[in-house]
Amino acid sequence: MKIHAFAGKEVPASKELTPDLDTIISEVSRYYEIRPTTLKAVRRGFENNEPRDVAMYLIRSMRSEPLMRVGAGFGLNRYSSFSSAVVRVKLKLQNDRKFKNRFEWIKNNILKGQTKTP
Repeated sequence: MKIHAFAGKEVPASKELTPDLDTIISEVSRYYEIRPTTLKAVRRGFENNEPRDVAMYLIRSMRSEPLMRVGAGFGLNRYSSFSSAVVRVKLKLQNDRKFKNRFEWIKNNILKGQTKTP
């Protein structure tokens, strides 16, 4: 396994397989049959926006992106808005088996699409 130096730290080669933002957005959009622009749109007063929450959670968990950076990509300018979406997904994953199955299906499809380049 290759080890790369990054800002004074060693990063395992598996980091190279991290899905890019577009791949995550595309797969979530495809599953929920919505456009990526719809997924990223701010919809005030719309409590249950599962596709958007799932996309933000996957980007955060799969890419370890800073919250504010991911939030900005979704038109959020407050840390708390993004944090709330992450909490909603975590709770649903624990309490809703059907949601967990949907979530795992999306995540697995994202991971299937990742290939290691030499």
